[in-house]
Amino acid sequence: MKTEGDFRRILNKITLTFQPWVVDLRADNKRWYLQIRDPNGTCNTTGNPMPWSGRKWMLSLYMTDTEVVMTAFKAYMAAVEHEAREGFKYDGLTIFDPHINVEDLARLRRGCPLDGRREE
Repeated sequence: MKTEGDFRRILNKITLTFQPWVVDLRADNKRWYLQIRDPNGTCNTTGNPMPWSGRKWMLSLYMTDTEVVMTAFKAYMAAVEHEAREGFKYDGLTIFDPHINVEDLARLRRGCPLDGRREE
């Protein structure tokens, strides 16, 4: 069974290409999780300083070291993809923006029929 020290020992061996991104270990209601954080982040919309953290990735006390490392990698990949979606524009618009509300997407699909064309 893993302890906080075990998780920290494993995560302290990880380095990330994007600096100063870090893999941060936290607990919520006695459940351990990790997050990718950028303490010196910048808002992609305004350009203003904005520290950010990615989604929470829950950890089990019974994970193997490999599972912990692979979970950290998935968290890192999700954070990289998130930033890429914010930075990718088509016709000046961030069409894959991860901050678009899911309910707004559902309303768009309900209210705007396809134009009849499908790309193969």
